[in-house]
Amino acid sequence: MTNSTLVRICGVHCHPDADEEAYESLKRLAGRPADAEMTRFKAELGHALAFPEQAPSLYRTVRYSDGSTQLFLRRLWRDLYPDEPAPTRSAR
Repeated sequence: MTNSTLVRICGVHCHPDADEEAYESLKRLAGRPADAEMTRFKAELGHALAFPEQAPSLYRTVRYSDGSTQLFLRRLWRDLYPDEPAPTRSAR
């Protein structure tokens, strides 16, 4: 699975140069289940959580300060989908 939608959306909404409203906007977008782009984003985020080693370009795009790709992805999932368990490798 590619992660192009994940990387592009995170680059816009999660990059340190993006304002706080950009992240809040992402939270609102994530709550729109009928949105095809966000459905793709969620699938790619779930895959990246299960296989973070397959998302090496994410750090270059987002520059997160969480300490690792896995920690960033977990925080992102928790913020966007708080009522859903995060996907894991064993769940796939």
